[in-house]
Amino acid sequence: MIELRQIELNFQKPILKCLNLIVKRGEILGLVGKSGAGKSSLLKICAGLLDPDNGQVLIDGIIQPRVRNKLVPGFDGIAIVNQDFKLDPFHSVEENIREAILHWPYEKRDKRVQKLLRLFGLREISSTKAHLISGGEQQRVAIARAIADQPAYLLLDEPFGHLDAHLRQKLSAHLIDLRDEEQTGIILVSHEGQDVLGLCDHISILQNGKLSKKQHPEAIYYHYKAPERARLFGPLNTIKIEDNIFHFRPDEYRLSVNGIPVRFEKAMFVGGLYHNYVRSNNNERILLYAFEKLTDITALEIQKK
Repeated sequence: MIELRQIELNFQKPILKCLNLIVKRGEILGLVGKSGAGKSSLLKICAGLLDPDNGQVLIDGIIQPRVRNKLVPGFDGIAIVNQDFKLDPFHSVEENIREAILHWPYEKRDKRVQKLLRLFGLREISSTKAHLISGGEQQRVAIARAIADQPAYLLLDEPFGHLDAHLRQKLSAHLIDLRDEEQTGIILVSHEGQDVLGLCDHISILQNGKLSKKQHPEAIYYHYKAPERARLFGPLNTIKIEDNIFHFRPDEYRLSVNGIPVRFEKAMFVGGLYHNYVRSNNNERILLYAFEKLTDITALEIQKK
């Protein structure tokens, strides 16, 4: 278990303010926040690469030493993958992974490398030089290399930043397989909340130096308190009725005869469903998810989940 207690960090101004966090083995935690919120700094503190100004890092109940007091930075049992990957460009995919565990006995090492090639879908490119593979493939190699020595925890800094939707889905599936097969605890940071909704067991938001309580994805998506935070995880409709402001997700509605009057504007097919855009009498644009075009819509009712 990784535990952060009262973590504070300042770079001319406060970056992290009295943060507390617990992450267990086999848990996938998403840390979401805007660029510059301090997400990468928080990961480095968890990994033992950066000293906080105040607070403690505990692993399995043991207080970890300060980074400045260690000969080699980094905490045992924790691996981190940054956005630069740090692969040997002229070594093959298989060699890059094997180099991380050269101290292992040969048979055990070879078995581990083959398992990771399978787990991350890298068998077909195992003999290809790292500089000749795509960015998404390099990322998977970097993760496989990072976990080769079987760390208890894997930390990922913006793992979806340069991937298209298809590759995001593939990487998410690989990370879930890793958690299920090896009980690896995973912490990943992202500025796009939608990227982590389907992957993480829990999500926390880092904003103004403070970390929110961990929540399940459904709870953080539907049961929000601040619209600004809600929009980190997808579209949010806002309408004014009399003197009251209402917020609701594009699927939190039902068609009605006597509800809020709206008029159909356009529909876009996005694969599997339509994004329907309608206008209220106040000219507010509203997005509605549906399996069909809502061309005949005249009114709706907000139906919160």
